[in-house]
Amino acid sequence: IDRFEMVAQDKNIVITRQITEHPTYVDIDRDKLTQVLDNIISNAMKYSPEGGNITVTLLHQGHNVRVSISDEGMGIPRESQSKIFDRFYRVDKARARSVGGTGLGLAIAKEMVHAHGGEIWVESEDGQGTTIYFTLPYSTFRGGEA
Repeated sequence: IDRFEMVAQDKNIVITRQITEHPTYVDIDRDKLTQVLDNIISNAMKYSPEGGNITVTLLHQGHNVRVSISDEGMGIPRESQSKIFDRFYRVDKARARSVGGTGLGLAIAKEMVHAHGGEIWVESEDGQGTTIYFTLPYSTFRGGEA
């Protein structure tokens, strides 16, 4: 998140963190989960209006942590939501050319989240912004300290 804050300031975007203070341990490949967050936050930055807000939330949900990244962008039409995790899918081809990217970020995020035993999904209203959620199983014990 820190890596995106300077770029966010340039676009006058505020990144808000809502992260549980409860100790949370997840068995992850740090590089792969960093890539998941980078891909999702990068999309939120691309599609957020100047002066918008991005909210990153981490909370406990059953035996999982649930991470969500919400933006105030133009949202995703309902008919496209089931396809955004497909390789090379772009919701709006014309807009995609102006913001760049390959259409692989969310497909890669899905593969990595699933490889870690989690789920990933989207909630969005056309014109009202988008929230990408993902879950990962967590433990109350730090790795190796059972």
